[in-house]
Amino acid sequence: MLEFIEAHSRLEETTGEIVALVGFDYRHHDVIQELHAAQHEYQDVILNTSHTHQGEWCLESLFCRGAAERVRELTYRLRDFDGVRRVKVMVIRDSVD
Repeated sequence: MLEFIEAHSRLEETTGEIVALVGFDYRHHDVIQELHAAQHEYQDVILNTSHTHQGEWCLESLFCRGAAERVRELTYRLRDFDGVRRVKVMVIRDSVD
């Protein structure tokens, strides 16, 4: 629980230009159309994606670069989907506090 709170706080406090990896897993048939639509809405920050399957579940990674606010919006949008189980974010930026 502490790790979740710390990660959420870091994401909320991050500003400026960032590079991030957003990884998430989901049930393919439950949300694929909506996920594609969301990814197109955020193509200004998504550089590329990687995708693999395990049964009915998919694991996807989005490599992002852009405004922290846009990456944060994308992350929260993904978490809103019922078929998405987990969303994890790793962020790098020029300065480390």
